[in-house]
Amino acid sequence: MKLVHIHCHTDFDEGITEWRLEYHPDLLAMYRELGIIDRDPEKMRLEDLHRLQKIARLKKNCGVNTIGASIIVDLLEKIENMQDEIEILRKKAGE
Repeated sequence: MKLVHIHCHTDFDEGITEWRLEYHPDLLAMYRELGIIDRDPEKMRLEDLHRLQKIARLKKNCGVNTIGASIIVDLLEKIENMQDEIEILRKKAGE
């Protein structure tokens, strides 16, 4: 079985993050078709890699299917964004 190897190396904030993921090409094609990722694996953003890892973890550890895992990740991202916005508003109100 041929797998697509995804490697990402960053050094933001003097820390080093290294990602090595392996996915079957058909799975990545299905993820693109479903809108889970929006780019070719060779040009994937770090956010997409995080997203793939979260989806894989939900599928493996919780038995959630791909669509369900994608929805959960979307909702968690929206919650994080709303929490950030609330924090900004609280800081502005305290000024």
